[in-house]
Amino acid sequence: MILLTPVDVDMKRLKHFDTFDIPVGEILYDESFNCRGAFTLQSVSELADSIGEIGLQFPVVVQPWGDGFRLIAGHRRYKACTIFLKWDKIPAVVRSDLNEHRARLLNFTENLERKDLNMLEEALAIQAMYPEGVSLRVAAAELKRPTRWIHTRQRLVQLPEEIQQLAAAGRIVATDIEAIWNLPEDERVEGAQSITRLKTRPGKKLPKRLKRKFRPRKTKEQISKMTGVLINAGINGLPPRLLAWAAGYVTTTDIRKDIKTCAPDYQQESNADNPWDDDDGTE
Repeated sequence: MILLTPVDVDMKRLKHFDTFDIPVGEILYDESFNCRGAFTLQSVSELADSIGEIGLQFPVVVQPWGDGFRLIAGHRRYKACTIFLKWDKIPAVVRSDLNEHRARLLNFTENLERKDLNMLEEALAIQAMYPEGVSLRVAAAELKRPTRWIHTRQRLVQLPEEIQQLAAAGRIVATDIEAIWNLPEDERVEGAQSITRLKTRPGKKLPKRLKRKFRPRKTKEQISKMTGVLINAGINGLPPRLLAWAAGYVTTTDIRKDIKTCAPDYQQESNADNPWDDDDGTE
């Protein structure tokens, strides 16, 4: 087997991802920066055993900070290596390209991908990342999450502390948050408590007031009227055509052609969520 070096394959060095063995005394560990908040040393003891046995598989991430560095990602790894394994240096990727927002985004997304966060931690991380507020679309694009996912967590931090802690413990979920939000403010805590009690009783169903409310589907007549509104407003092309398709006036074959005209490079999806699977049988 021939081993190639970076020189052999003309690899480009990415300066923003250089890894160095950095003395731990030069790294600022800011517990409040980490979106996971505080965690017990016992919770990282198994991680320390694993690192001690097979080594640190992923370096931590730091950024220049004052005369040293600030820890951005890898807080549990840092604790495992410094508290349990007594390392005086730790491999770290130095990111000099991060502003405060991008640093928090990196910290959040790493924990998010590892599924290490509970719903409240996610909600507080979003709040810290966007202290001045943010549109659902922007946040969803940055975090690669649906707008409803973002919206539920934005609502959670506005609910009473007791409800937030129930969410952190996993006793209420996202759909519960939406139902609780729709209650009058003075009934929300009692509503959350009722939900958690009923979940412990097999066969018990939530009362209607504690269920997530779904907006009723639009009728064919409503869709037709909205199509007319768009056309009268001078909005032509694909939007009214899609409404007409939803109402059953335009075939799937025609919509495919329209999409192909608007987006010549579009490749038809073939997964289970493909809308074309609900074909109208006109082809």
